[in-house]
Amino acid sequence: MSASRDSAQRPPCRALVSTRAVPPSKLRRGPEATPYRPLALGVLLAGVLMLAGPAYAVPDTSGVKLLPHDIKEDLYSSAFVSAEEGWLVGTFGSIYHTNDGGKTWQQQETPTSSPLFSVSFADGQHGWAVGKTGTILYTADGGHVWQAQKAPVPKHLFAVKAVTPQVAWAVGDWGVRLYTSDGGATWQDRSLNEDVILYGVDFVDPEHGWIVGEVGLMMGTQDGGESWTRSKTPTGKSLFGVSLRDAQHGWAVGLDGEIWQTSDAGATWTAQKSPVKVALYSISFAGDIGWAVGDVGTALVSTDDGSNWKEVRVPIDLKLFWMHAVTVTPGPKGVHGIIAGANGLMLWMQRDQILTN
Repeated sequence: MSASRDSAQRPPCRALVSTRAVPPSKLRRGPEATPYRPLALGVLLAGVLMLAGPAYAVPDTSGVKLLPHDIKEDLYSSAFVSAEEGWLVGTFGSIYHTNDGGKTWQQQETPTSSPLFSVSFADGQHGWAVGKTGTILYTADGGHVWQAQKAPVPKHLFAVKAVTPQVAWAVGDWGVRLYTSDGGATWQDRSLNEDVILYGVDFVDPEHGWIVGEVGLMMGTQDGGESWTRSKTPTGKSLFGVSLRDAQHGWAVGLDGEIWQTSDAGATWTAQKSPVKVALYSISFAGDIGWAVGDVGTALVSTDDGSNWKEVRVPIDLKLFWMHAVTVTPGPKGVHGIIAGANGLMLWMQRDQILTN
């Protein structure tokens, strides 16, 4: 077994010096960090900042049809606009596109080798990908051409949400909160004036959205970001992912397996009973079916609108891999989706089951 694959199989919370086993939700800033931050998090960031170096270069497979097992990079985020068409992003500035539900993938050319931590599409043509040191990429043609856009601050961006072809939000380190209403021609800096990491963002329309982050931070808007209201949650643990079904209903996940749900537009958030105590990084809903994924091969599913969750068994050889992306979409055969994570990990789901073939 190669060293790179061995490091990818270790749980990320233990891979303090690995450059191949670090989900962005584990990352922290570099030497500029304030003294009270744990040293280990600084080491983790140092690892991911090495990812774009030439020693870790991968072959250029742009234009070549790839099978899932051909993709070896760590995958951080997924975005699907239909049951058949979607994108994955990861290390080395990699973006992969499928139009057959993930049976085959094509690498799209990008103008960066920096890690990309999040991708989001407003429709089949218009989308954004964001990543290290303020990297922002935009496409208006489904990814045939990705163009770099200028961020007003050079901070790591951990999540992006394409609300419409013109409107998008991006969040990240040091309270960074960016907004565009002109397709990214200009990005407005609407960052928080505080030292906090913002890990997740989701909007259901241009008016209604939520952001989650460190120490249980939850903030929502009902007026397109003109004003934000912080929710009083009893958790002080970091929240990494948020998923909204409509303006009233949403879910958030984070450290120690925590799952939070709102059914009143965020006026109150209620803790859901979670069957695990490991970090959950991402959550996605389609109708009453929801999936959440996280550390050490953890995958959870709910079939009753998030009221109850159960752990789903993953293949034993993937149990130590972290999973950082999950997307579920309605399809001709019901709800299905994809999970992605360390070392090119991909799994497919149908309703409440992980497919084995």
